[in-house]
Amino acid sequence: MSNEITGRPSVIIFISIVVGILLFKYVGLIFIPLLCLAIVFLFIKEKLSLFIMIILLSAWWTARNYEIYMDSVERIREISNSVVNINCRVKGISKYGLIVNHLEINNRRYYGTLEVRIKENKYQYGDNLYITGKIYENKALDIDKRQFQERLIGILYPTEIKTISKPKFSLRRTLYSVRSRIRDRIPHNLSGEERELTMAMVLGISENLPYETYKSFKVTGLIHTLVVSGAQVSIITSAIIPFLSGLWLSIIFPIVILYALVTGLEISVIRASIMMGINILARIIYEDYDPPSSLAFSGMVILLFDPLAFFGSSFQLSFLATFSLICISPYLKIKRLEFIMPTITVQGILAPLLLYKNGSLPLISFPINVIVSPLISLLTIGGFILSISTFTFPFITHLISIIIKPIAYLLLRIVVFGNSITYDIRYTPSIIELVSMYIIIGGLIYIGYTRLHKNDK
Repeated sequence: MSNEITGRPSVIIFISIVVGILLFKYVGLIFIPLLCLAIVFLFIKEKLSLFIMIILLSAWWTARNYEIYMDSVERIREISNSVVNINCRVKGISKYGLIVNHLEINNRRYYGTLEVRIKENKYQYGDNLYITGKIYENKALDIDKRQFQERLIGILYPTEIKTISKPKFSLRRTLYSVRSRIRDRIPHNLSGEERELTMAMVLGISENLPYETYKSFKVTGLIHTLVVSGAQVSIITSAIIPFLSGLWLSIIFPIVILYALVTGLEISVIRASIMMGINILARIIYEDYDPPSSLAFSGMVILLFDPLAFFGSSFQLSFLATFSLICISPYLKIKRLEFIMPTITVQGILAPLLLYKNGSLPLISFPINVIVSPLISLLTIGGFILSISTFTFPFITHLISIIIKPIAYLLLRIVVFGNSITYDIRYTPSIIELVSMYIIIGGLIYIGYTRLHKNDK
């Protein structure tokens, strides 16, 4: 095991960064002792000194990002419940209104984002706005919550909004417009629920998804399928790769980049895009592809730009699921169960973390994930082809929608059935209990591996 880690520099650096991030709250206590230790080891073991330095820099960088954000939160708290004037830029659209950044509030600059509550949205990504309204502080400051991960510093209820300017050209603005155009051109032979499900899974458009559908997917443990994730990137590219070879594989690079931009650059999509980019590059230059190193490298890139992303559910679930797929599942091969072992492995590895995050764990999620996994793959590929077909002739789009309709219908019916018989575990473990669960799971995996390979030489 140690040779597997030490032989992969990107894995070692990633682990060092993670250790530094975990220690960032205590950076003031450990900085000087670790710095002295690093200087001592500099003359004894250069590599060990380097890792300690990475840990120190990682802890400092995480603490710095945290302090900058909290400084803006404190300043918002001082003006909370008052009328303010804001210059800002539209960063995205939420189900409640707009997400804006590049904030200048009462002529003072702030780091973070604001959620602007409006009923009807007529603004687009990149619009520069001047807003007058009442501002309230963000009280959800838990580091693992969505509001913190989006660096939300407050909520604004506007009384007046003026558009100062619109960008002459913005790639993301153009792609967001393309996404809206695709959604508007989806044929109506798909029911509203089927159409919104397909758009949520393929393009990340979930604002109009019926609440009952959202609730059914959440209760059955399938909520992760309603957002674009790394799974969609893998499914789509895996469907394209068999038809390409050599330099033609480079076509996948712009497809992955554009898809990541269109779907909103979620953490899991960025992770999968980086890994797929490395995979394609390795194929083009005829080099071996090492998935663990690729996973570690993608984590390094993400944490370099946003070290606090490590505490978000998206980062933790995406990396843990991918780790289980590439580092655990291949070694747990059971005859006649090979096709479901990856899904079972992922569900088993994620179960303690989901219980810790949500306080409950639907038991139906284990069998239902195995059942719907092929349907999700088919709907993802079909939905992607359907999206592209909206730029061709309408009859082609109509034909493809007829093909994917029974897939979407069957998926929805299975989820509704699972929702009617669901039973769940309701318990919130402490962090110590969570670690203990993973130690036990690790032991069980080791026992299973040794039993399965006891006859190997």
